[in-house]
Amino acid sequence: MSTSEQKLHRLKERITLLLNKAENTNFPHEAQAFQEHAERLMVRYGIGRAELDADSADRGKKKEPIIEEHFDMRGVYRLGQRDGLSAVGRAFRTVSMLQSNYSNSCRLYIIGHESDVATVKNLFASLVVQATAAMAHWWAQEGKLYTNWYTDSEKTIERREFQRSFYLQVASRIANLYQEESVQNGSGTELALASRKEQVDDYVSSNYPFLRRSRNRAASGSANASLAGRVAGFQADLGFGKHVDSASPGEVAS
Repeated sequence: MSTSEQKLHRLKERITLLLNKAENTNFPHEAQAFQEHAERLMVRYGIGRAELDADSADRGKKKEPIIEEHFDMRGVYRLGQRDGLSAVGRAFRTVSMLQSNYSNSCRLYIIGHESDVATVKNLFASLVVQATAAMAHWWAQEGKLYTNWYTDSEKTIERREFQRSFYLQVASRIANLYQEESVQNGSGTELALASRKEQVDDYVSSNYPFLRRSRNRAASGSANASLAGRVAGFQADLGFGKHVDSASPGEVAS
């Protein structure tokens, strides 16, 4: 194992330790501190993988393969999930997101290097569970109180807007973490991330030459639903380092 690989292995061990501490402490402020520290190290881990892959390429060694995985969404909230999770995937800066829309389902395609795709896909599965639980809590405590005069369709749009905003806030958090780490680590990090994304973009261009841009977007809900979703997204667990090297289920129904 090279020195760089050893550093990544130790970094992964630190992430696991911090996440375990965050889950097992009884003090909320302590849990938040552990979680935030882990999240920064998770981004650093992803950056380290990009830099290691670039270094291997320079030395003529085998690069990490580019793969495709899909993530399916069903149910009345699928459009909000589609819009929000697409933003979350793009926030990672090293993957490409494609989508297909059907009459009763949506499919997101995650294209990138193997470790990046696994990270994004695992996070998607976790976020759907968290967003659904947060939405149910908000609706029971607040949402349904101000929508008594809404139609059933309008109530569905409100709940969908909550979920969409939840994911958009998560995407913003991830993007900010990448930005902060890139600034701290210097131009080498930017070059490694850009090179990794360029490889993925070349793959997409070669394999999907006839793509067209999607313009369909779910109807928006109220500012109340949007704000509540963003507040919940700010509190979401971004434990995408917990299973960074494992696969996750490809379909979540809602």
